[in-house]
Amino acid sequence: MRALLIVAVLLAGCAGSVLQAPPASPSPQAPPAAEAKEGLRVKVVKLVGDFTMDPPTGQRVPEVVPVHVFKGRVQPFEKPDPKHPALVKIVRPDKNGRFELALPPGEYTLVLDIAGRLYLNNWMEDGCWAITEVKPGRWTDYAIEDVLEANF
Repeated sequence: MRALLIVAVLLAGCAGSVLQAPPASPSPQAPPAAEAKEGLRVKVVKLVGDFTMDPPTGQRVPEVVPVHVFKGRVQPFEKPDPKHPALVKIVRPDKNGRFELALPPGEYTLVLDIAGRLYLNNWMEDGCWAITEVKPGRWTDYAIEDVLEANF
C-alpha cells in the first residue's frame, strides 16, 4: 500500500510538470517589406478629366486615401468596418500613391476609402470586388484606379 502511495505521488508530480504549458511567446509579426519574400507593391492613382480623346487629355495623379486590405473575396459594402472578419490591414499610401505590404500567399481584395465610403470600380463575375493574388516567393505589382472624377 505504501509503495502504491509513493508511485501515485510521483506520478502526480510528473503529470503536473508535463501538463503545464510553456509561457506564451509574443505572436510573430510580419517581417518588414524589405525582408519579406512575398507581398504586394501597390500604386493608387486618381484619374481626373477627359479620357475620351485619343490621346486622353485627363491626368493621372497619386491618390493617398486609406486602402483596406481584405483576405480573400469580399462582397461590396459601403461603410468601412474595422471589425470586418476578412480585414487584414488599413494602409495609407505615400505621397506618390505607393505602398508595399508583406503578405503570405493567397487572394486579397484592396478597396479605397474615399470620404468614408468604400470604393473599387472593378468586380468579379460572382459580384465580389476584384482580387489580386500573392504567390509564394514573389512580389505582386497591383494598381488601383479611382475614376470618380474621370470622363470616358
